[in-house]
Amino acid sequence: MTTATTPPTDQAATGRAFTKRLRWAGEVQFLALFAAIVGYCGTGLHQRVSVFAQAITRSFSLQVALCWFALWAVCTATVFPVASYSFFLQRRFGLFTGGPRVWLRDYLKTNGLALIFGGALVEIAFCSGVLLPSYGWLSAALLYTILFLWITRSLPWILSLFYPVIPLGDTTLREAITRLAAKAGVRTGTIYEWRISERTRQANALVTGVGAARRILLTDTLISRLTPEEVEAIVAHELGHCALHHIAKKILLQGVIFCVILGGINFAVHRGLVWSADENLGWADLKLVPGFFLYWTCGRLYGNFILAALSRRHEREADLYSWKLTGRAEFFITGLRKLTDANLIVFDKGSEWKFAHPATAERLAAAEQFARANGELAAATQTPAAVGSENN
Repeated sequence: MTTATTPPTDQAATGRAFTKRLRWAGEVQFLALFAAIVGYCGTGLHQRVSVFAQAITRSFSLQVALCWFALWAVCTATVFPVASYSFFLQRRFGLFTGGPRVWLRDYLKTNGLALIFGGALVEIAFCSGVLLPSYGWLSAALLYTILFLWITRSLPWILSLFYPVIPLGDTTLREAITRLAAKAGVRTGTIYEWRISERTRQANALVTGVGAARRILLTDTLISRLTPEEVEAIVAHELGHCALHHIAKKILLQGVIFCVILGGINFAVHRGLVWSADENLGWADLKLVPGFFLYWTCGRLYGNFILAALSRRHEREADLYSWKLTGRAEFFITGLRKLTDANLIVFDKGSEWKFAHPATAERLAAAEQFARANGELAAATQTPAAVGSENN
């Protein structure tokens, strides 16, 4: 059992405590966001902002943008204390090594992107609803899917706004990963080194984008903590997502979820079921902006549970793909253990439904079973205490 003031010293307890508190912070942040929207409407601010927007411009698009900006400002200010706690949590557990200024700068950048992308979502929904009253929601869902695809493709550039992202300089490792990708039949572009070590000890690898825009990113912490063989095993897992078409399947499911959410919101708008609006103006009512965002946020929450279920299945498939591609599970096991220690993220069986990854112990147990079947007994005899049990 851990105290409220001192992080636990045992690695398993430390990872479990951090993961649980980080999850709690996320849940509190959602409640704070919900309260911000309710308070924004309850005090009549949304009405005053809509009147102000209509008074200074006749452009409907600009009016929507002004209403979204006001709502974004209120929500950002409301959730700031919870975000500050997340920073304190990462500092206390030794994950974030930068100072408050660095964190605040990144926080402002993150919310600046939220302003831009959130504004794009609101503009698309309202303009589509006004221009295409019957099928605007379907058009908006298609445009949302395209935007989601663009964000996935542009992830290296987005990450470069926060951390240096440069071409991988380790020639030996770059050539090994290139050969691995060729063996997997996955076309990749530039392999990047994502330099995050000045701010955090966390480590990660990812393959983003599709087709010619596909990129491999490795954090410098991953390269320094893991052996080249372990890095290859982790990258092989990421290549598995590409070879097994997981990205395309996720985008397709995401598009279906967008259709369901926007179709439901459109139904509510045309039947006066959005409580923030008090006139029967449909999508032309600027007072719908906070109500739309609230419904969208709730819909995305439930949609993420569906996506998480698919992602957990994909993670298991990518694990198996990694072992088969590299011909052994030994380096995957040791690499995953090191990542667990570095990131302090332990996914337990009892709460895995909330996450996009299966229970850590379950993944290691499956890898060890594969290793034993292939005679890799020396390095994979049992799961260490660092990953913990499968129950909360």
